[in-house]
Amino acid sequence: MKSIHSGIASTFSVCFMVCMSISYVHAQFRNENAGKNIAKDARASSQGESVAGFQKNTRPCAQWFPRAGLGLFIHWSIHSLAGIQPSWAMIKDYPYVDNRDYDTPEKYYKLAPQFNPKNYDPDKWMKAAAGAGFTYVVLTTKHHDGYCLWPSEYGRYSTRTFMNGRDLLKSYVDACRKYNLNVGFYFSPRDWSYPNYPMNYVSFNHNNRGRDDLIPENIKNEQAYDAFYQYTKGQLEELLTNYGTIDILWFDGIRWPGVDNLRTGETIEWVRTLQPGIIINERWGKKYGDFYTEEWVMPEAPPPYEWWEYTISWKGHWGYSPHLPYQFNNNQIIERLVDVRKWGGNFLLNFGPAPDGTMPDEFYQRLDSLENWMRKHKKSVIHTSPLLFPGNCNKPATRNNREWFVFLMPEDDGRVEIQQVSEPAKI
Repeated sequence: MKSIHSGIASTFSVCFMVCMSISYVHAQFRNENAGKNIAKDARASSQGESVAGFQKNTRPCAQWFPRAGLGLFIHWSIHSLAGIQPSWAMIKDYPYVDNRDYDTPEKYYKLAPQFNPKNYDPDKWMKAAAGAGFTYVVLTTKHHDGYCLWPSEYGRYSTRTFMNGRDLLKSYVDACRKYNLNVGFYFSPRDWSYPNYPMNYVSFNHNNRGRDDLIPENIKNEQAYDAFYQYTKGQLEELLTNYGTIDILWFDGIRWPGVDNLRTGETIEWVRTLQPGIIINERWGKKYGDFYTEEWVMPEAPPPYEWWEYTISWKGHWGYSPHLPYQFNNNQIIERLVDVRKWGGNFLLNFGPAPDGTMPDEFYQRLDSLENWMRKHKKSVIHTSPLLFPGNCNKPATRNNREWFVFLMPEDDGRVEIQQVSEPAKI
C-alpha cells in the first residue's frame, strides 16, 4: 500500500497493480465531466496550437486516430529475400547498411523475379495484432525502390510484371477489416526505379549525397517533374480506388531539384476527393498533413502537434532481418508506449515479415506476451487521452472518460501528485 497526494491536500490509500515492469494507479471519478478542463489544458499545453500546414481531417470517421494508441508497421517487399535494408541497401557506401552484397541497383533489382511469397497469410498476422492491442496497421505498398505489391499499370517493378498480376494488398486489406483494424498504406512518392529520378544520392552513391550539380539540367525542371507527378498520381489512384476505404496514407519523402512547388496541397486535396475520411502524414511536403511522425529518437518534450506518431523497429532494421537482434524487449516496448501516450501520440511499431509471407515464431511469442499485458491494462493506453505531464500530474498519465491512469516506472518512488482535481470516487 502506498499513498497518492492531490493538490487539495487529500491523501488516499492506493493498491498498485504490477504490469510487467510498470505499475499504474487507477482512479475513477463520480462525475464524467470531472477533470475535463485539465485534459483540455493538457492538450493545449503539451501539443500546442495548430502548426502551419497541419490541417487535421475533421470528419467524424477520422477521429479514431488520436486515441488509437498502437499501430503495426510492416516493411515487406523484394528486400526481404536477402534480409537487407529496404531500398537503402543499393546505395554504395551507405553507412547504415550491414550487408553490402546488394550495393548497386543491378544487384538489388535481381531480387524482383525471385519474390513469390507462397505462404502469405495476412489473416494470421492481423489476428495476432488485434489480440495484442494494435488498432491500426500500415503496410509498405511501395518503398523507394519502386516495387509495387499490387499489379500496377505504372512502372517497371510490380506484381504485374513479376508475379503474373497477383495482388498482395487485397488480402491484407480484407484481414485488417476482419479484425477491426484501421487500414494503412505506406507509399513512397520518391521512386528510384523511375528513369532518371533525381535522387539525393546521385548515381546511387552515398558519396554523392546532395550533389545536384551532377544531375542533368534537362531533368531539373517543371516539365520533367510533371511527367513524374502524373506517373505517381496514377499509382496513387489505383491504391485509393481499388480497395475500398483506406484510413491512413503514409508518405515518405519527395524531392525534385529545380522545382519549388511539389504540389503538396494539390495532392492532399485530390487524395481527399477519392478518400474523404483518410488521414495523411506530413511527408509529401514539409509540415503539411494531418499528423507528424517522429522516428527512432523519442522526443524530450511534447511535440507541438495535435496529432502525432512515434515509430521504431522492434527487431533489426525496418525490413526482415533474421540475423540481427531485437532492439527492445517487451518491457521496453510497453515503457515506450506509455511515454508516447502520456503526450497523446500513437506508437507505430515495426516488424518485417519473411520473404515467403510468414512471420517468425518469435513475432507471435512477443505478441502473446503483449496480449497478456493488454488483457489487464489495455484501457489505460488504448482509446485514451493524455493528461498534462509533468504539469497537473508528476507521473505519466492518461484519461478514459471518468477513469484516470497514472503510470509508475520501476525507478519511481511511488509518490503521485495530482493538481487541481477533486477527490476521486475510487482508487
